[in-house]
Amino acid sequence: MYGGFHDDDIGQDYLMLLRRGSVMRRLTLKQHGAWRQAIRARAHADELRIRTWSRGGQPATVWATLPDWSLTREEYERLRQRVAWQRDGED
Repeated sequence: MYGGFHDDDIGQDYLMLLRRGSVMRRLTLKQHGAWRQAIRARAHADELRIRTWSRGGQPATVWATLPDWSLTREEYERLRQRVAWQRDGED
């Protein structure tokens, strides 16, 4: 879960960002800055603007999104169903 990342990982993450509009990786907090810098460098080379942020906690995550990113209708419906399913399981 909290494995390190290499240049190949950044390349795969960046392709996912371009394909899906967002990407998330679970890394230790110490690695968040380096990941954010590396993904921003890729975007900058392609003259793209992206947003990045990180969150601590368990698990610690780091994110990147394209500014105009939003869920498709199908993705939104799947997310809504998952949230409903998780809430039903809490009762």
